[in-house]
Amino acid sequence: MDRLSSDPQFKDVKVFVVDYDSSKELLKQWKVSQRATLLAFKGKAETTRLVYDADADKIRRVFEAAR
Repeated sequence: MDRLSSDPQFKDVKVFVVDYDSSKELLKQWKVSQRATLLAFKGKAETTRLVYDADADKIRRVFEAAR
């Protein structure tokens, strides 16, 4: 995540970290039911999500979906 968020091609991608234990309303709004969930948005529309997966290529695709 850190490496991708500092990559110049993703300079316009904003990364937000949400605390799973203290942000229940936000997680409910986004229908997040598991920890380690990555969501990508373009504007207000969700473009993709990834749950419990540390594969670097899949995480890169999440970043690409947010561009």
